[in-house]
Amino acid sequence: MRQDDRQVLYQKKGVAISNVASSLLSRNAGDRIPPISFYEEEYGVSRGTIQNAFRYLKEAGAVELASHGHLGTYIEKIDYVKLQDCTLNKEILGIMPLPYSRTYEGFATAIYEQLKEYRFNMAYARGAVGRIQLVEAGTYQFAVCSQYAAENAMEKGREIEIVLNFGPGSFLSRHVLILGEGFSSGIQDGMRVAYDRDSLDQKGITENLIRGKKVQLVDIRVQQTLSAIMDGVIDAGVWNYDDIIENQTEGSFRVEELEDDEYNSRFSTAVIVIQKGNVPLERFLKKNIRKEYTLNILEKVRRQEMRPFY
Repeated sequence: MRQDDRQVLYQKKGVAISNVASSLLSRNAGDRIPPISFYEEEYGVSRGTIQNAFRYLKEAGAVELASHGHLGTYIEKIDYVKLQDCTLNKEILGIMPLPYSRTYEGFATAIYEQLKEYRFNMAYARGAVGRIQLVEAGTYQFAVCSQYAAENAMEKGREIEIVLNFGPGSFLSRHVLILGEGFSSGIQDGMRVAYDRDSLDQKGITENLIRGKKVQLVDIRVQQTLSAIMDGVIDAGVWNYDDIIENQTEGSFRVEELEDDEYNSRFSTAVIVIQKGNVPLERFLKKNIRKEYTLNILEKVRRQEMRPFY
């Protein structure tokens, strides 16, 4: 895009162009578009501004429209990359956990496969707290986290919302409690227990496990749980069971499954969250990311029937 074209996008009419282009990203060739009056009301601008926005998009080669009289206006051709060029956000950016397990690799692969027609990139970062804050701030358009982490953040007033839910087992198979050598069962008084304040899942499960117990919470990153137990730094910690079975981890520790009153499926359920009220993005994601297709790709990568790419 030329420099003068970029300047247009940051003017008042440029915001309208960006809004209309963003709304069209969730549509396909052959779709009927809403009347001009819909866009006037949706974006609070004049009819002429919306007409100019469509004219700009047509001249940029982003969309071709055909009027069918009283039947309305339909999309004849659509170029998603050129549409993205006409938005203030030139690229769709997502963020999810570090892909240290095949489940996370499979999830990332499925998202990339479904957004391959667009300019899209995924970043990876530990800690749901940070990922959610980056989406709320507008740095990333969407984040992948557990249903528990998303609902916990919303209860605390974070301006995000869940737009896609992939069901139990889609984030990980389950969490387990890892116990150090010499401990036979559960959390006991006097234990040193791993506690990562940035991991809403590990933090929430750990708080369930230690309720009514006198323990010492040790601030370490959740990814350091196994090494910290084997090095004798802590006595117990919550960890992702997928990592243990996939990497055939061995060491002087014990794996214990969690009881129903300590754990529920919200921790193992993957969701996608966006800024609250971003309707065009919600429509775009729901159009392009399909639950069954995502889970199918995820399972193929889990079973090593498909090579991950992300």
